[in-house]
Amino acid sequence: MSKTDTVAETEKTVSTAAPKIAGSQTSTAGPVTVDAAAADPMHLWNRLKRTDPKATKPFTRSGGFRGTQIDPTWRLMMMTEVFGPVGKGWGYEQMDWTIAERMVFICARVWYLDPQTGEKCWTGPQWGGTEMVRRRNGIEAPDDECFKMSMTDAVGKCLVQLGLAADVHMGQFDDSKYREEAEAFYAAKSNPDLQPAAIAAFEEEIRKRLGACLDLDDLEELWRTGAGTRLREIGTVDRTAQHRITSLFAQKKAEILKQDDDEGGDLEAA
Repeated sequence: MSKTDTVAETEKTVSTAAPKIAGSQTSTAGPVTVDAAAADPMHLWNRLKRTDPKATKPFTRSGGFRGTQIDPTWRLMMMTEVFGPVGKGWGYEQMDWTIAERMVFICARVWYLDPQTGEKCWTGPQWGGTEMVRRRNGIEAPDDECFKMSMTDAVGKCLVQLGLAADVHMGQFDDSKYREEAEAFYAAKSNPDLQPAAIAAFEEEIRKRLGACLDLDDLEELWRTGAGTRLREIGTVDRTAQHRITSLFAQKKAEILKQDDDEGGDLEAA
């Protein structure tokens, strides 16, 4: 097996779509320049940290150690959701490998294209290891998947550096209340009305309807006729969008109150 095996990757590309800005109605073409100081360093971590309980199962090792096992295919799906297909938006590279004490060890690192800037980034390298021989029914036999499992182990450790399934590694899954919240999050995430495109369409609809509000009664009517409930649902999957849309209501309320004050002042002056 070659020490230079590499998952196919594309050349570095730069996104030409302007990042969305709350309250903006326009977009521009061309390379995007993002102020690193203004970027949220926890952006990717927060998108990747929450684990679907359905993709986990408890395990116990010799010595009584207990933990939570994460489905490797789910991890690949999450990376694809955030960065795009493997080999295009992200991938991994085998850097070294060795055999020692009847175990295969593989060193790998993961690359990804930053969703906001298109910049190609790398995680730090990590080693994964698997025994070459398994004992079944008292008989030892070669494990023909030991290389694959070692690579899976190494890549999984790299993805932890990005925040993938951080809640498991930080012990939050030991809290039953947290697991219930995670289950509710993924149940809501599967709702078609809470997909990114649907949330964006709802936000645009709210902008238009707020523009037609003339007084506080109109504003309250808009909130009571489904907007408030929908925002609570959106908050279970996208707190940023929830806060952004809620701020639109606050801005509109401030505009109406200021207009009322101005009109009141005009009447007093008259």
